[in-house]
Amino acid sequence: MKILQVIDSASILFSQKIKVILVHAETKELISTHILDKRQLPPEFNKPTILEIENIRWRVVKANVDSPGNYFRSPKISLHVILSDHPLPVNKFLVPTHALFNQFTTTNTISLFKDFSLALADEEWLQFEFHPVESIDFIQETTSIISTIINSPDENGNLLGYTSSYIRDSTWARPLQIQLDEFCSFMNIKEKGNIIMPNNNFIENGFSLRSDNYIYYGITNNGAIKKLAITGFDCIDDELSAILSRFNLVFVDWCNASILS
Repeated sequence: MKILQVIDSASILFSQKIKVILVHAETKELISTHILDKRQLPPEFNKPTILEIENIRWRVVKANVDSPGNYFRSPKISLHVILSDHPLPVNKFLVPTHALFNQFTTTNTISLFKDFSLALADEEWLQFEFHPVESIDFIQETTSIISTIINSPDENGNLLGYTSSYIRDSTWARPLQIQLDEFCSFMNIKEKGNIIMPNNNFIENGFSLRSDNYIYYGITNNGAIKKLAITGFDCIDDELSAILSRFNLVFVDWCNASILS
């Protein structure tokens, strides 16, 4: 799951600019200065945040602004950062919840589809997930637990990581019953691929599908989709709304404890 990505791009006409100063969190040395559009930054730095600037991924560990409150009132913000692959502090977690990535059978040979391979980190697995509407009670119970973790910030505002991460129990989850061919036809899928794990093995019966706007992935059995998720999410658009309506589903953004239908 991409926690947050920012691309240092050309100026956007009539947009508010923010001067962003990157400082190395350990050496305190100035790294670089950038002028970014405010829409390239989160509204608050209150959770583990990774910024990609000029093809380098930084993890923010501290944010300093010129005035309190919403930092968009300030023309300048100093971000103390480390490289994104820097180890987290002991007993800190990058996400407030995660599903077990190793509960599925793996194989060292590509199965199903070969147009492309979708690589997922452990903390990205099934974080933006579709479920049958009949599972709503169990989903609400789980999001309530996750909300407690999200809303219990430490002295660093959770920037250094969450104090706990809830492991979602998927045994209650009712499997989907969507025919893969029907889904691909309905969504006008452009490419069909597989899922590759961090150890370079593939998930058996795993699939990834590229549409105009999203990459879908999940697990199939005998031609039917049993689990379905997407790699990233901003808002419910026409494409996602069509899926929810056609297949009678709800959409869950687990890391924000948000249920959308």
